[in-house]
Amino acid sequence: MAQGYGQYSKAYQKVAVNTVDQRKLIVMMYDGAIKFLSIAKDRIGKGEFYEAHTNLVRGKSIIAELMGSLNLEKGGEIARNLQRIYTYAFNELIEANLRKDAARIEQVVALLKDLREGWKGIQPQPPAAPPPGDAPHDAPGGGSPRAKRISVQG
Repeated sequence: MAQGYGQYSKAYQKVAVNTVDQRKLIVMMYDGAIKFLSIAKDRIGKGEFYEAHTNLVRGKSIIAELMGSLNLEKGGEIARNLQRIYTYAFNELIEANLRKDAARIEQVVALLKDLREGWKGIQPQPPAAPPPGDAPHDAPGGGSPRAKRISVQG
């Protein structure tokens, strides 16, 4: 029974992620990385190094995913700058893991929080309307000369 619930939960999460717009998905990824890295920092402070390592790996995986999702051709200078930032953050987390350095983790968390706020501030773009004459002919009001038009006067 519990296994069935887990399968449904994962399916729900997959659908939720697949229906979220790109901006919200990126913010969700930042939220996840910040969460895991904050836990890692806390665990280092408590001397729980295995748990710190596990959460650092999760945070690094999210940063790697963010880096891998960049489109350097279309994104231009912004994408290249983000790539540099993600590379820096990833390398800092490697060093933090090796040295058990909570201060490095805190620097990356602060950086990710700033980036997250920037992404949250971006307003979603409405979908572009098709140019006139490109609407399907069988859609209501689709521009077909055979389309029926109804006029209601009251």
